[in-house]
Amino acid sequence: MAVKTIKTPAVIIGGGVAGLAAAIDLSRRGLSSLVVERGPRLGGRVADFCCKATDSCVRCGACRLADLVRRVAARPEIAIYTSAKPVAAEADGDGWRLTLEPQRNNGPAPVVELAGGPLPRRSQVQAGAVILAVGATPFDPSAKSRFGYRRVPGVVSALELEGALEHSLAELAGGRDPRRVAFIQCVGSRDESLGHLYCSRVCCGFALRMARVIQARRPGTEITFFHMDVQTYGRAWAGELAEMREQMNFVRAMPGEVTAGPGGPQVVYAAGGRSQTAEFDLVVLSQGMRPPVGAAALSQLFACTRTSDGFLGSDAEPVASGAAGVFIAGSARGPMSIVESIEHGAVAAAAAAGHLQPLVREAAHA
Repeated sequence: MAVKTIKTPAVIIGGGVAGLAAAIDLSRRGLSSLVVERGPRLGGRVADFCCKATDSCVRCGACRLADLVRRVAARPEIAIYTSAKPVAAEADGDGWRLTLEPQRNNGPAPVVELAGGPLPRRSQVQAGAVILAVGATPFDPSAKSRFGYRRVPGVVSALELEGALEHSLAELAGGRDPRRVAFIQCVGSRDESLGHLYCSRVCCGFALRMARVIQARRPGTEITFFHMDVQTYGRAWAGELAEMREQMNFVRAMPGEVTAGPGGPQVVYAAGGRSQTAEFDLVVLSQGMRPPVGAAALSQLFACTRTSDGFLGSDAEPVASGAAGVFIAGSARGPMSIVESIEHGAVAAAAAAGHLQPLVREAAHA
């Protein structure tokens, strides 16, 4: 069977919020694009996030995905293939030639049915520009065994809490509604023993917004927040943080161990010059962000550089990859919030459009 060849000005690898934002921005500039998503649906991990608003919006960005998907669906310049992965890439004149391979997925259903759907067969794509928007990878808390993840009942990751937040937390806490919840920050970030010296930036806001949702829905829940420092996110956040300090117990200490206690997980930490132990119903580990899955392979495939922290791109440039016609968007470049990823996707699209402009002029005069 002949391999199908698709020609497009730009191909975007990754259908999360950064990739969708890049496609929309290219469309606004009159440029078509093909979005290639490895999974069965658009949205990446953001598709699993819920709104964190309590009395008012807290700018978590979770609601932005639905708007992006609607806008993508309304733009005929944007084509989409899900369940597809680039397995080969080579520079081809002023652009790139990619080989896409269908992927088998048994994951969640698509957020919305869009034209294009799963890649039906092995195909080639000829494009003038490539945008890599493959996202970051959450750290696996099992690699920090002292925190008891997957060993101590009632110890969960922040993403597992997110998945249960709109349903029941009892299933995470041994079948009972948790009344004492601890968050442990910087699990996998700012950790010299792992060689992960960078801050993942978004974890403090993510954890504290979930803590507020828990308290709003379950008044009387005691929240303890173990941290090294607390990130700031602008003037509005400063006011929110002051309120949260009154409603929650902030402990500036990194726990040394989490063990199983008679009534739930026990957190051992040092404070006031002595060792202390506190028991909780639920302990939430805020895992940091790691470079994309297969970052080394992608770097080799597209001849692009990596940052000093192992993410795709350059420390000195916001979207440059080190390879002509290849650009980096969103948290593939480094830890970013949902809103920051959307904005970064637009920046990458602008750079790609600048690269494509002379190619479009040449084609028009050919």
